Parts: sequence; structure tokens; C-alpha cells
Amino acid sequence: MRSTALRLASQVKTPPPVPRFFKDPQMSLAHFMIKGQVISLYRQILRCGKKLDKRDKQEIRDFARADFERYRNEKDLDKIRSLLSSGKQQMHSLQASVQLAHADK
Repeated sequence: MRSTALRLASQVKTPPPVPRFFKDPQMSLAHFMIKGQVISLYRQILRCGKKLDKRDKQEIRDFARADFERYRNEKDLDKIRSLLSSGKQQMHSLQASVQLAHADK
């Protein structure tokens, strides 16, 4: 009986670690969904600079990073949605500027 209990105890698996995101009680599913949209926007902005020379690409990357870092700890969903909307508008104007710059070359 004792050997069976020891064998069963050794077979008990520990649960996987809880992701850091779920440890924050203020975060909801809506926060999680918006986080994906924010990361997607950041990647799109970085892709805009792909066709530019190294110095311009670095400048766009630094500007975007500073803007995203400034609001990194924002928790208000309405504020995040507003920032996301204005970020998309800025990204579209950046894309247009990059296209115009390449049209001249």
C-alpha cells in the first residue's frame, strides 16, 4: 500500500506556470485582445521603414518605440482604443510618405 502511494505521489504532475498576464487582476479579455492589436500596429509601423535607408529606418523605429513605451502601463480601455486609433492614422500617413519618397526615386 505504501509503495502504491509513493508511486502515485511521484506521478502527480505540477501544473504549468501561470502566464504573467493572468497574474494581473486588472487585465481582462478585452485588454488581451487590444494588446494583440497594439503589437500588430507596432509591427506595421516597423514594416513601413523597411524600404528606407538605415538612418531613416532607425529614426522611425526610435520614434515608434518611444511613443509605445510612453503609454505602456495604460490600463483604461477607452484611452487605449483612442491611442490605437490615432496610431493607425499616423501609420497610414507614414505609409503615404514612404510611398511618395519611393515614387521620386
